[in-house]
Order: sequence, then C-alpha cells, then structure tokens
Amino acid sequence: MSTLTRDRSFLLWTTGIMLVLGILAVWTASSFASMRFSSTGDSLHFLKGHLLRILMGLAAGFAAWKLKPAVVQLIAVPAYLVSLGLLALTLIMSGSSIAPVINGSSRWLYFGPVRLMPTELMRFAFVLLSSFMVSRGKWDARKPAHMAAMIASALLPMIIMLLQPDFSGAVYMGGVLMVMLLLAGARFRHMALLGFTALLLATAAVVTSPYRISRITSGMDESELSGGSYQPHQACIALGSGGLLGRGLGRGRQQRGFLPEAFSDYILAVIGEEAGFVGTVLVLAGLMAICAAGWRIAAGADTPFCSMASGGFTSIVAMGVMIHAGVVTKLLPPTGIPLPLMSWGGTSIVMTLAALGFLAGTAGRAEA
Repeated sequence: MSTLTRDRSFLLWTTGIMLVLGILAVWTASSFASMRFSSTGDSLHFLKGHLLRILMGLAAGFAAWKLKPAVVQLIAVPAYLVSLGLLALTLIMSGSSIAPVINGSSRWLYFGPVRLMPTELMRFAFVLLSSFMVSRGKWDARKPAHMAAMIASALLPMIIMLLQPDFSGAVYMGGVLMVMLLLAGARFRHMALLGFTALLLATAAVVTSPYRISRITSGMDESELSGGSYQPHQACIALGSGGLLGRGLGRGRQQRGFLPEAFSDYILAVIGEEAGFVGTVLVLAGLMAICAAGWRIAAGADTPFCSMASGGFTSIVAMGVMIHAGVVTKLLPPTGIPLPLMSWGGTSIVMTLAALGFLAGTAGRAEA
C-alpha cells in the first residue's frame, strides 16, 4: 500500500471515529438544553439535528471526493461570490427574521428551517478561489500587485465580518489568508510586513472598542465571574473536575445549565469533564492526526490546484482545533468557534466533511 493510500485510509477511518465521538459528546452535552428548549421536552432534540447535518456533510464529502478537479475549479469563483453575497446579506437584513441579531451580532442567515453561517462558507470559498487563481497563473504571490489582489479578496469579507460584528471570524479569516500566501510562495518580507500591519490594525480595533477589551480581559479576570468571564470560568471548572479519567459518559454536571453553549462553543470542556485529561488529549490528538494526514496529502498532490486547496482546507481545520482548545482553556478570549467534527453546528460540519472528502479524492488521484 502506497503512502498516500495509507494516508487516505487513515483520514477516512479517523474522521469516522471522530464523528462517532462527536455524536456521543453532542448527545450528552445537549440533553439538558434539549429538554429545556424543545417544545416537547425531547432530550434528543439537538442530537437529531446534529445527525441530520452529519448526513448532509457525508453527502457533500462524497460529492467532493468524486468531483474532478476541473469541475471544482469551475465553481471556485462562483462559490466565493455567493459566499460574499451571503455575508453582505447578514448586514443588509440585520435585525430581520432572515438575519436576526443574536448576542449582539448578525452572523447567521435563516431560510426557513435552514440556518447558515456565511463566515464558515467564506473561509473554504476563499481557499478555492486562491488555489484556482494561483494555479492558473492569474495570481503570482511574489508580485506585489498580485499579492495585493489576493489580500483584497480576503480583506473585503473580513470587513463585513467586523461590521456584523464578528472580530474572531475576521481574525480567523486573516489566518487563512496568511496560510494561502505561504502556500502561494509569497516573499517572506512581504508576509512579515503584512503580519505586522495586521497586528497593528487588530490592536487598534480592540483598544477602540470597550466591548472587545471586555471580551479579552474578562476571561482572565477571576474577581468577577459574570458577563464575559462566566463561560470561560465554567469551562475551566468542567475541565478541572474531570481529573485524569473523567466522571464518565453522561455524568457531567456543567452542561446542566451551568455552561452555556456546552454542545457547540465549549464542547471540549464537556469532553474534558466526562472523559478526563486522557480523553481530551486523545480527541485533540485524533483531530491533529487528521490534519497531519491532510498536510501529507497536500504535499503529494498531483496538481498545484489540489495541493494548494488541500493545504488550505487542512489549515482551516487545524486552526479551528487550536482556537477552540485555546478558548476552553482560557488561553484565548471567547470566540464562538466550534470544534471541527465534534461540535453541534451545521455549516461547520458540512463544510469540514466536504473539505475532507476533497482531500480523500486528491490522495486517490495522486496514486492513480
């Protein structure tokens, strides 16, 4: 068995295992909230939605696996434009039933029973667009003008995210931009200058906003356990109370009304409480192993487009894991970023599975 074939098999099997573990985590983390918010008191209310989203994600992943790269390239520009339009719609329709303001931000779109988070779509769409433009020779990241065009294509959605407001989503998008510039071969001095400029702008955005300052400082403040400091503190209680081996599946206490967003933004805390330090490390190791396989597939891809897109998709998953873990352990301020493959959240899990399906297809074509 060749190296890429082994990587593809490992990727698929490990993804399947993580999905099963995620189903268990969502089930135990959401049961209390399901009984509380479901009109029928159904303890499986959120789990059923999660299972439906996984099925949709598996279908998207299978399609991405089987689609030829030429077809994927054809949808790169339309996917970016549609994602940009959906992002703009969150501002245009802000406060309406289509783009309701939730927790002070209009990040979601509701089309009947369908709920979308355009920020999640945009990250993957930008990877496709960059990979397409660079592989076709339309963007050369070593040329300042072309690099500026690449930056502008990420900066426009980042501005919209900031206006939602979604500061963490804009920062996440900025990280994806830096990875794509690196994969495109941008000069180090240009990237260093860009990184320094981005740091200055991010700092200015924080210090000029009392809300953002509060989000950053409250998570570190143990003297006042309310507002922005409440969730991080409860997450740390969950992690600490799990000990080495955890309380056991379904025996966690923090998700019983103490830890908000337990089955989405803070699901790793629930895993830590019920599976302990050992279980938390194994989950994170499994997710990072998927990313390692993704990077190897990207390195062995047979075309520049597949190589760059695979690397970009893998970086999105890896950054999502690191950001989520950083928030739960109070190393980062609260962001609302789900744990890939594990958290409840439709757009995230569908797009992640589609990306992993593309990686599996890339590995298969490279070995053909």
